[in-house]
Amino acid sequence: MDINTTYDSKTQKLKIASGSASKTGSSTGSSTSTYNSSTSSTSSTDSTSWSSIAKALSNTQTDYISPILQYKSQNEILQQQLTKSLATAMTNLGIDTTQPITLSRDSSGNVVVDGDNADKDKIEKMFKDNSTLTEAFNTLADNSTVLKNMTSQQAGALVRSNGYAAYLQQLTSDSSSSDFFMSVMSGVSSIYFK
Repeated sequence: MDINTTYDSKTQKLKIASGSASKTGSSTGSSTSTYNSSTSSTSSTDSTSWSSIAKALSNTQTDYISPILQYKSQNEILQQQLTKSLATAMTNLGIDTTQPITLSRDSSGNVVVDGDNADKDKIEKMFKDNSTLTEAFNTLADNSTVLKNMTSQQAGALVRSNGYAAYLQQLTSDSSSSDFFMSVMSGVSSIYFK
């Protein structure tokens, strides 16, 4: 059986559908990632390193990879493996994937099927009986939440640091050449960066 999964980090739901996905992998700036059970990996481990040109351009001699990229990579690998494991388990149990299946978790961490599905009981029992599948789903959900929080914190830090740099530049420049503007109206202040 060939299935694809799409995980939406905003709703924390995994959608399962039969057939092959038209795209695999995650899209930048999106909250969803899609993987197909027939997608095969050419190596058992992934490794990354910076080329000498990249190191020279970044003025560094390290192979440092940001925690956000590490989390994203780990989550992608986890979802690929979960998709393959789900395809095998669902085939063995005779679960029909021609109807879309949406999985989420309840407050106790149990994986549940959202909506009506003829195989709802089979699917929920499959997760109760297989702690590895449950753990993989919960880890995917937890990691996605952490990744979303890390990304928003990093974006906030970049805005603050860039804004602070513009503010400092404003202090030493004349008002006609500034990239930093602040206005106060009716007790509300607004800050603009050019």
